[in-house]
Amino acid sequence: MTERPYRVLVASVRWLLGTDLLVNGVNWWLKLIGPYPSISDYLHHPPPPDFVGAMIQTHIIFHIVKATELLTGLALLTNRFVPLMLVVVVPVTVPVFIVDDLISHHLRAKIMGTGALVMNTFLLLAYLSHYRSMLAPRGAPDTLARYGTEPLAGAGGANAWKLARIVRPLVPIYGVIALAFGVAMVSWVAVMMVQYLLR
Repeated sequence: MTERPYRVLVASVRWLLGTDLLVNGVNWWLKLIGPYPSISDYLHHPPPPDFVGAMIQTHIIFHIVKATELLTGLALLTNRFVPLMLVVVVPVTVPVFIVDDLISHHLRAKIMGTGALVMNTFLLLAYLSHYRSMLAPRGAPDTLARYGTEPLAGAGGANAWKLARIVRPLVPIYGVIALAFGVAMVSWVAVMMVQYLLR
């Protein structure tokens, strides 16, 4: 396949995945699709006792899933932050594939679950060069001395450079907060392990 048809293929899949995600995200708040769950479906009765119903009953997880679909769908359709959004939506497309393909026995569900995952992984492969540094076996953090001193490559590099210069003084403070939380969490886990082993 030559370059031009390949670019059309990538753009077409991006549009289709974006449309699917946008419609699924909007459907949660504004009923558009009959068999898919919508917030209005559960105003007077509880959700079904299944995986999706359990997420709905938390009153937050399904909202996050649907907001993620809405946000990533808009990003893919407007061609904004596409490499980032393709990674952000993976925690949605993988469980959709598992629920629709491995748990459901309906052909529609299998097509929808497989389709979402296939389109997402194809686009991840199409934008692979954007992830090369993420795939390095050993990454080194930016040195504080150079943090925000050089513009990044790419169209949004100048804006990212300005943001990095503003954020630079906050990074060490945020690091200390992260360290404190890490120590507290690991200490708590150690205490729970000791309590479990001594019971």
